[in-house]
Amino acid sequence: MEKNLLNGRTFTSLAHLNEVTANWLANTADLRIHQETKRRPIDLYEEEKPHLLPLPPHPYDTALALYRTVNPEGYVPYLQNFYSVPRRRIGELLPLRITDKELIVYGPDLAEITRHELYPPGISGEKHTWPEHSPGRDRYHKYELLKERFGELGAEGVRFLEGIVQTRRCGKDEAFRVLGLLATYRREDLVKALERASRYRAFSFSAVERILAAQARPRSDCEALQAEVREHLEDILQQPTLAPRPTAEYQELLDKAEGATPERETEDDGEST
Repeated sequence: MEKNLLNGRTFTSLAHLNEVTANWLANTADLRIHQETKRRPIDLYEEEKPHLLPLPPHPYDTALALYRTVNPEGYVPYLQNFYSVPRRRIGELLPLRITDKELIVYGPDLAEITRHELYPPGISGEKHTWPEHSPGRDRYHKYELLKERFGELGAEGVRFLEGIVQTRRCGKDEAFRVLGLLATYRREDLVKALERASRYRAFSFSAVERILAAQARPRSDCEALQAEVREHLEDILQQPTLAPRPTAEYQELLDKAEGATPERETEDDGEST
């Protein structure tokens, strides 16, 4: 009897392999007498079937999960290639999910932001860009994105943005690079650097970078992740909580439960007492 499915066979596709395998199991492997058990595998399977646990409702997810920081150009790196995210995410540490064919980017709340088709192995240095992720040459849109992000840094952030846009030829592009420093330094350190740069009217990326290098310590990826999680938890904890109900509201339920309890009846066995 044939003992090897692959011996002497060729397959044109995975579907063809699965089809031949199913036929071989049903008509050959499951019907032969097993050398150790001296029984047919199909008979043993029928005995064990009632005791087997069902498969989970969803297939096991084998996708790779990791974190990447959005660079000043609005991309996340993976295997020496780059994939775009909305520019307002610059400097954020975001979770990624890598499947066989896709790279999926999520927000800190695990809501999906975007997804890209992965570049094949062996390709490096490429950028996959969705047009809607970049403001392009739209100066107004670009400035509105910057105002939103620098506004999150407080009054010092807004002041620095106004200064760098007014005094630098490529001020908006430099401002995006400043936001990219959030990937390396803590938010509070960047705010202090912006305040010092504004005080001396040093409205440039290089000035902020020098101030941070002199006065702040770069944070690790682990510290960046902890900061993102902490901010997300603070948002959750600020949501309104449900107050406990007064116990009096449950009394009616208890009364109904007691009234529905049947009285014990004695069985009539035909004997008088």
